[in-house]
Amino acid sequence: MLAIVDRLTRAVALYCGGVLLFVLMGIIVVDVTGRYVFNSPLYGSLDLSITFLVLIVASSIAYGGRTGAHVTADIFKTLFGPRFEWISGIFVKLFAAIVTALWCWRLIVTGRTAARLGESTLLLNIPFEPIYFALGVGVGLYSLVLFTEAFVLARTGEVPLLSDESRIVMGQSAEYSRAPESRKYATARSRSSASPGCSCCSS
Repeated sequence: MLAIVDRLTRAVALYCGGVLLFVLMGIIVVDVTGRYVFNSPLYGSLDLSITFLVLIVASSIAYGGRTGAHVTADIFKTLFGPRFEWISGIFVKLFAAIVTALWCWRLIVTGRTAARLGESTLLLNIPFEPIYFALGVGVGLYSLVLFTEAFVLARTGEVPLLSDESRIVMGQSAEYSRAPESRKYATARSRSSASPGCSCCSS
């Protein structure tokens, strides 16, 4: 199940996000060249840049979560032990999945409202509705990732992170990395099962 989610998030981020990033790069190059060489900047370049930037972020949210790119904080391990860390990890992922699912729903509702009110960008009149829908899809995919990670963590005690494709190209990692988060939960389960009375002594 996790492998299916990984293939989906990778495809959305690398193919959809990659194409959008390439188009955004072309818009910036044309705008800068026209502005400083021909004294004729690209009309609506700001609208286009903001729109494509939002779409790029939407396509990469779930991928960032699977590769461990999002900011996390671990402050309870030394206080309560690895077993608490494992249980809290499941709870946090489930809570975040519910929050992102609600966020996805609200983005879709807001997109429909924007369509009803005719909201659009200032110069090119790009409608906001599809942009909100794209954000909703990206956040919804991240919610699916969190639900899947919580399920895998509850069953196996570890969540193998997906390696960043750029690091694979650079030869810095294999296809799947036994990232610190994965090793952390595996160690937590093994230590808690081996010595339940000494979980607070883990490092």
